[in-house]
Order: sequence, then C-alpha cells, then structure tokens
Amino acid sequence: MKKVWVVCATGIATSTMVRLRIEQYLADHGIPVEVSQFRVSELSADRVDADAIVTTTGMPDEFAKVVPVVNGVALLTGIGDEAVLDELKEVLTD
Repeated sequence: MKKVWVVCATGIATSTMVRLRIEQYLADHGIPVEVSQFRVSELSADRVDADAIVTTTGMPDEFAKVVPVVNGVALLTGIGDEAVLDELKEVLTD
C-alpha cells in the first residue's frame, strides 16, 4: 500500500479537502493508499515515511530531496486539479 502525506499550514480543513479528493481519485484508479494529514511545522525531512507529499503550502526544499513533493493547490481551486491528480498517480505507480 502506498502512503501519501497531505500537508497544509494547519493540518485541518485544507488538508481534509485534499485528502478526500486524493482518496477518491486513487480508489477510482485501483491504487490502494493510506493518506495522512499534517501541519508543515510538525514534519522533518529526515523522518519522512511516505511515497509522496501533496502540499498546499510552502515546503522546505529538503523534503523534495527525499520524496516527490506535489503542489496540491489546484485540488482546492479546481483549476488544473486533474493534472495534479495524474501527476500523483504517476509518482505512485512508477
């Protein structure tokens, strides 16, 4: 099972909306996934236990050195959201 971390500034409303979109999309594509929500301030790049991070806030550069980081803002606006979900699917199936 793949693991995705959804990261926003507070780890509450925004990440919940993004988590639900990701879970539905990946389920529709037959990709089993465990999605967890976090505040950016509670994470450390040396403790990443995920196959990808989807973020709606700025992430320190060191995270992209250890795991693919996908900009998930489009999942909130709806503009370009399919491209973001397709990018995530590609990351998880490579």
